[in-house]
Amino acid sequence: MKSDFRKFRLYCRLGIAIMLLAMAVSACCIILVGGALGAAISVTLFIVVGSIGLVFEWSAYDNLLCPKCGQRVAIPHRDSFDKANRARYRAISKGEPVFCVHCGAKIETK
Repeated sequence: MKSDFRKFRLYCRLGIAIMLLAMAVSACCIILVGGALGAAISVTLFIVVGSIGLVFEWSAYDNLLCPKCGQRVAIPHRDSFDKANRARYRAISKGEPVFCVHCGAKIETK
C-alpha cells in the first residue's frame, strides 16, 4: 500500500465525526426513548455506528507509510504519548513535512 496523507487526514476526520455522531445518537436515544429499552437501543446503536468510525480510523493509519522504508511514519497514538510523536501528527494534519521514525527520511505530506 502506498502512503497517502490526504486520505489519512480525510479518514481521521471522518472517523472522529462518526464517533461524535455515535455519541449524539446514543444520548438522544436515552433521552427520547428512556428506560431499559432506550438504554438497550442506545448501546446497540453506539456499537454499530462506533464500529464504522473505528474502521475509518484503522484505514487512516494504513495510509501513513514511508515511501523510503515502507514502515509507518509515526507511532500510533495508543502506543506512544511523547511530545515528538504528537508533533508529527500535528505536522501531518497541517500538511507540513515530517521525518520518518524508522529511517529518518524527510517526507512531504501535502
